Amino acid sequence: MRLLVILLAWILRRQLDARGRMDPEQWQRQILQHAPSDNGDGRPGPLRWVIPVYIIAVLLMGVVAWGLSGIAGGLLASLVALVLMVTATGMPGWREPLQDYGDAWSDGDMQRAWHEVSHLLPADQRGEALPPDVLHMEVATSLIHTTFERYFLTIFWYALLGPAGLVLILGALAVRNHYPSAPVRECFRVWVEWLSWAPAWLLSFSFGIAGDLSGWLHEHKPESRPSGESARHWLVRSASGALSSYALDPHRFEKYHPEAWPDFGTRSLLAVRNLLNRSMFVWLALLAVLAIMGLLP
Repeated sequence: MRLLVILLAWILRRQLDARGRMDPEQWQRQILQHAPSDNGDGRPGPLRWVIPVYIIAVLLMGVVAWGLSGIAGGLLASLVALVLMVTATGMPGWREPLQDYGDAWSDGDMQRAWHEVSHLLPADQRGEALPPDVLHMEVATSLIHTTFERYFLTIFWYALLGPAGLVLILGALAVRNHYPSAPVRECFRVWVEWLSWAPAWLLSFSFGIAGDLSGWLHEHKPESRPSGESARHWLVRSASGALSSYALDPHRFEKYHPEAWPDFGTRSLLAVRNLLNRSMFVWLALLAVLAIMGLLP
């Protein structure tokens, strides 16, 4: 049943993304902007009760899902999970800016290219005039990491824990991104990093299967990995190794393919999106095998 829910949610969410509808960021921001923030008067902040509420919500969803029995109960739990996955995931509003970015890159207008995607970049990169290669790597990194969090991370925890896993990860992401208290956001940022390691490792492995395995293996030599590397940059490095023709290496691409440099922006992002799509099929195939073996409810 979980595999069916994941398939339906993925298909529906892709259709909504293509039409730029139902952005989860909007309703999450509207709800959490009214939450209590720091008092500023020396009294304990909201962190002391946000964490207990979060834990209770996860446990309550787990108990309710476990308590629902029979066909009707299973369908109800699956319906709740489907609604959560469709409404709280996805990447609407990315397709057109990335297309316009590729067009601007082809025209050599890097100022317009930055303008088209600046709102998709991390906050600390939005106000800077970045060189073309640095700008492109930031765009590719945002694309990979956002896709990971909005799709793969959610699927992993739902497949593992059911509806409680959805509340676990979607609640943490929403609080990390939109809660008005900085200490609360920082606390949940660390928690999301912990929740991301196992899914990031699995997605990195999927890159090797779905892409260039030899290049991926080279990137994963022990001496090739910097110490303390975050999951965000680890995924980008893994994707770079799994892509051929230097699709995520602007310096080498320009050196060896100078005649194709005007098309690099479009070609690189297309290669990244195709790699992510193939990796999703790897995950779906793995989930299907687990379902056939009776290991996935």
